[in-house]
Amino acid sequence: MKRRRFLQISGGTIAGAAATHWIGKLPLYASSPLHKLTRKALELDTTLVVIQLFGGNDGLNTIIPAEDPRYYQLRPNLAVPKEEAVRFGSSDVFLHPALVNGVYKNGLYRLIDNGWLAVVQGIGYDHPNLSHFRSTDIWLSGINSSDPNVRLNSGWLGRFFTHIYPDFPLLLPEHPLCIQVGGTPSLLFRSPKGDVAITLTDPEKFLESGNLSPDAEPLDEDSLFAQEYNYVLSVAQEANQYAEVIQQAFDNGRNVVEYDGGFPQQLRLVARLISGGLKTKVYLVYLSSFDTHVQQQDEPGSGAHPALLRALSTGISQFMDDLVQQGIADNVIGMTISEFGRRPYENNSRGTDHGAASVQLVFGTSVRGGVYGNNPDLENLNENGDLVYQYDYRRIYAEVLQTWFGGTPEDVEAVLQQRILPLSILNPPTSLQLDTTAASVQHFRVLPQPSNGPFTVELHLRHPATVNIAIYSMLGRYVGTIAHTTLPAGIHRFQGFLQHSGEYICVCRLNNRRNLTKTLIIQR
Repeated sequence: MKRRRFLQISGGTIAGAAATHWIGKLPLYASSPLHKLTRKALELDTTLVVIQLFGGNDGLNTIIPAEDPRYYQLRPNLAVPKEEAVRFGSSDVFLHPALVNGVYKNGLYRLIDNGWLAVVQGIGYDHPNLSHFRSTDIWLSGINSSDPNVRLNSGWLGRFFTHIYPDFPLLLPEHPLCIQVGGTPSLLFRSPKGDVAITLTDPEKFLESGNLSPDAEPLDEDSLFAQEYNYVLSVAQEANQYAEVIQQAFDNGRNVVEYDGGFPQQLRLVARLISGGLKTKVYLVYLSSFDTHVQQQDEPGSGAHPALLRALSTGISQFMDDLVQQGIADNVIGMTISEFGRRPYENNSRGTDHGAASVQLVFGTSVRGGVYGNNPDLENLNENGDLVYQYDYRRIYAEVLQTWFGGTPEDVEAVLQQRILPLSILNPPTSLQLDTTAASVQHFRVLPQPSNGPFTVELHLRHPATVNIAIYSMLGRYVGTIAHTTLPAGIHRFQGFLQHSGEYICVCRLNNRRNLTKTLIIQR
């Protein structure tokens, strides 16, 4: 079969040094030779698909507060009429009609009916940065800092994979850890040790980029050049290995759904590689042109932004149908990311300007579908006139790392450089569903409610367990630990005190399993 042109190397395996020589089409780097991976790969057969919406998606015209009159006051030309918006199940949340009408099998609405779509309202971070470049780096790095003196030079997934593979890149897995479909190498996959992803466009070019000669032999001499040459030769051999395994997955894979053109074709490629048995953990795809300052839409169902939403919905719904029909959907989840939302009010050019908090979509058969968070409060904006965020965006990252990829809370803290409470929106993969936490607990209480500062956590265990009880803010930020100990069966009580009024989350974690949570209200 003729090789299809869809793959090229991103240079992830040879990052970290300045090129000193060239051999054929490969830059020559001074480093140690590579070896085969000797430790086990990730045990979980789970995959994440990240859809990056370039430009800053208008969350307020994606998930619409159609019952809020303030929405129509702020957007007299761009607001979607309530009668044209599509209600999200039985909630007070409405979808833009372009996400449902005229797309494959009613688009995202079918995912809602099946419980496969989570809508996270008010996703954002402190002191939002309205620069495309800096805010994109904040989202891709997982580090919240608008300080230009703080360099954001690695991504949260890059750090995670090099954290669990400490010998990367000297030891490489048999399949690429991450794959980016098009574009230049993303910060998302960058680590202190180099990129953990390759970029897919063309298998022949990928082969050429790493193929010195099938008969190439290492140099048997003690010189810096020989070391560099031998290193590049080993990189070339690994490049050939990846090209061949990806080509094999593509040839063995299939699509059972017809995909539309444009953006859905990226997801078609991802589905085919997963179908063909590629064990890559993360795929990154793109949909751009969300920077809608001018003429954002003509009518609710037409114009620039509706067209983008229609492409997004069509691609996701076709991708999900493809995976479900092939019986491979349960180990795949997807999520959207975008650097920021838009201002709540329209501008004078029938568009919207850079804003802050927005909406994030998480989809898959293993997603706990529903609406997370409330409709934005359009009467109470931040000091810049933007939407106030409800969830730290890293709560979804923490959930992916911990629940989907089997990381520990310590792994998550090491990667995100802060202790963040996962947002519980995923069911664990099949191999981790032997979770008996709930069955091990007779009851878990936080009293009194509300409290003026002091409170008691009461835990009744049916069986002995290692217990960690911690307090987090409603944004998901760590506040303090109440208990970290091993306890026998029985009733146990722990005392705590919080000085500041507000709502908190009390989290009980048993035997390093999933969390039990209770809300704690402090009124002082």
